[in-house]
Amino acid sequence: MNIGTMKRIPYLILVLIFFTALFTSCGEDRTHEYYELTEENQWTFSKMKEVYLWRDNIKTPSRSTFFSKPSKFFSSILYNGDQVSYFTDTVSAGDYGMTFAVMRDPLGERPSKVYALVLMVEPDSPADIAGVERGTWISSVGGTALTTNKFSKLQSGGNTELVTELIEYDDDEYRYYWTPGDTLQIAQSVDYTEQSIYLDSIYTISSKNIGYIVINNFNGEDFVGDTQDRLLSFAANDVSDVVVDLRYCTGGSVANALSLASSFVAPELYSTTFCNLVDAAGETDTTYCYTRQSTSLFEKQLYIITGEQTSGAAELFISALENSCLYNDLITLGVRTANVNTMTTCFKSPFGFEINPATNYVALANGELLTGINPTVPVNELQQITDIQQLGSGQEYLLNNIFLLANNGVISTDAISAQKTVFRRNNKPIIK
Repeated sequence: MNIGTMKRIPYLILVLIFFTALFTSCGEDRTHEYYELTEENQWTFSKMKEVYLWRDNIKTPSRSTFFSKPSKFFSSILYNGDQVSYFTDTVSAGDYGMTFAVMRDPLGERPSKVYALVLMVEPDSPADIAGVERGTWISSVGGTALTTNKFSKLQSGGNTELVTELIEYDDDEYRYYWTPGDTLQIAQSVDYTEQSIYLDSIYTISSKNIGYIVINNFNGEDFVGDTQDRLLSFAANDVSDVVVDLRYCTGGSVANALSLASSFVAPELYSTTFCNLVDAAGETDTTYCYTRQSTSLFEKQLYIITGEQTSGAAELFISALENSCLYNDLITLGVRTANVNTMTTCFKSPFGFEINPATNYVALANGELLTGINPTVPVNELQQITDIQQLGSGQEYLLNNIFLLANNGVISTDAISAQKTVFRRNNKPIIK
């Protein structure tokens, strides 16, 4: 026994004496009252000790900690290195329904001023109904200017107003400048299920038909059927190239990622390993294998668009195809992905809340743990902030560069170098 442990013994004895006296006062054993008052957190602690990936590193809570709010208790026992586990309550603030990047003035005119550039808006969300679009610049919410640390009011809240500004170009002075935009009234944030498939389309570029699909998550019981319907349409229209846009894809079901990946691998890979879920000791708990799907696009040229939010199941989808020795026609374009190599599992409590702890590491077929992906063609859409086009537009920066790659074998390097002079290099956006 070391000295530190010896010094703690008197303190622990005092604590035990205190709680023993508290729950056995007047000769009556009241321990059952303690468990009744803390049953929500007792359930969480028991479940975490059973399923948590880092169960051996769970922080031992004090008796008083068991009286905390369930969300606070859950956070208090997590392993310090855990950045993926999360708590879901039945009472939610909802969401306005937009993805945005927070940054200081990219033009450098007002270095202390902070803006949010909207990158995606969910259909029929409060943001969509208010008129917010991809490319909208927001400078304040409810009369309060944005800061790089305080932008939660853009994610959820009550009825409020958004002040917007526009970037315009002065042909005489050859420079970009800010000009006032509209003030938009946005309704209270709501709970809704984010669409897994944001949009899909087929383009005819020169002599090629190119299929394009934007996937925001790999969730939902209908995911397999919905994606196969889109791929079947691509096949029926004889596409030569397929673009899977995962730049805002935040992960989801491993089984759904497997089904989509199976449509892009050679038949020889069916029944071979797609990935393994392993425990903290590196032992395999579950193995997923490629399976035959209703549609196969193995012989098509595949492009995947990546972003900073591309994580989890989306990274697995990409890495598994990159590591497939029989798949040679994969080109990734975008920026480095989030590097999330753990899987969370949802457990519903009897008390109305859910815990989503990390339960496994994700390993590829070769045994290597999943890592972040550096795209083969590094292109950052935030280098082109002066003319953000709608997703699905043929002129949208990343999609247009894929069209150039598909037809000419090169990307628009002139556009990239031109935009670097607009976006300040030391201004790294925060994407939410």
